[in-house]
Amino acid sequence: DINSIVDPIQRESIIAQIQNFGITPSRLERKPFPSKNVLKPMKDMKSIDFTVLPMLEPMTPPFCIVGCPHVVHMRVVMDDVCKVGMTGQTESAVGDMCLSKGQLVGVGKTCALLPSVKKYYRFGGSNNGISVHVGIASARNWEVNRVLTIHDDMHRAPITAIQPSRDAQWLITGCMDSTVRVWKYKNNHMELQATLCGHDGGKITCVAISTTFGAIITGADDGTVLMWDLRTLSFLRELDHATNIDTRAMPTSVESVSLNDKTGDVLVLVDSKMTIFDINGNLVAAMSSRDTFSAKDRPCCAITTDCPEWMEYGVVAITGHKDGAVLMWCINRDKNELFMRHIIEPKVHECAITCLKIDGKRQDTLLCGDTSGKMSMCKTIQLETLGQKDLATILGEC
Repeated sequence: DINSIVDPIQRESIIAQIQNFGITPSRLERKPFPSKNVLKPMKDMKSIDFTVLPMLEPMTPPFCIVGCPHVVHMRVVMDDVCKVGMTGQTESAVGDMCLSKGQLVGVGKTCALLPSVKKYYRFGGSNNGISVHVGIASARNWEVNRVLTIHDDMHRAPITAIQPSRDAQWLITGCMDSTVRVWKYKNNHMELQATLCGHDGGKITCVAISTTFGAIITGADDGTVLMWDLRTLSFLRELDHATNIDTRAMPTSVESVSLNDKTGDVLVLVDSKMTIFDINGNLVAAMSSRDTFSAKDRPCCAITTDCPEWMEYGVVAITGHKDGAVLMWCINRDKNELFMRHIIEPKVHECAITCLKIDGKRQDTLLCGDTSGKMSMCKTIQLETLGQKDLATILGEC
């Protein structure tokens, strides 16, 4: 009641508050808010309410079963042999893969696919450059493997690693002479944006790029892993993965680097040890000392998923091994450790895995390729497609 306020200064301040913020009502709502509607796929321990599964999809971690987010179960649904980009290669290893209209498309080891434009890059030739080829047949370019453009002398030595961005506008190339170059692919022309120098005499073995976080990650055979800023094209930091490694030993080559497009986390695989850093270079998780591998079954390639950090049971990384095994990993946030969550069985590949790719809107499809050129596709099982016996088994794990 403003009229009951005697102090003129207090009255004026109250009026000013009312004019700027309004009067706070004594009651906000006349009835309580409805309780939160928690979606539960299991009616009881023996049956599933399949109508709620589509609503649970956005909250389900990568490669986990919708309706049973604590369970990971993959099924091999397709296998094929790599045929694109194999001409002139000394080995039949798979270098890159994608899914096109439900079919597996793979290219050779010295190739990188551009699924959005149905092309692929080929590198490693004596011209110190790359060539652009038709990767997927279309009405305009129906002849697969046909050369579209050739770009010579992109480096002073042979190119050893390349990685295009997801939108195919950027291309990162790594060279034998330890330099990294950033290109923009526009109107069938390669425009040099910058030359990045930081690896001290080591051949570039792997590169990764994220336009979402504006980051470039490069790894070399001297064991160094560097992070660069895509926007300013400048050096940011070195990722120190060698905390528990004897510095007097010979440097170990970096096998794989990968970027999480949801969190910016960086995966680094050196020798048989996998480490994950955040976008600022801080350690997120590393393999436990209990996870040891021999020379015959050690991991030889790795990839990170786009799992957000709040999805506690999500698969954050996948490794392909020398013996053809494929393992899925999660993070124990309390101990900052990676732990093995699932092994894909039955094992389809009998030789070293050379390529891992993740597909699907919900990241529930995994593509694998090996040194023999064999490709396979694994998908997360769906509860609505299972029989009563299999469904009961899955419900027992939930």
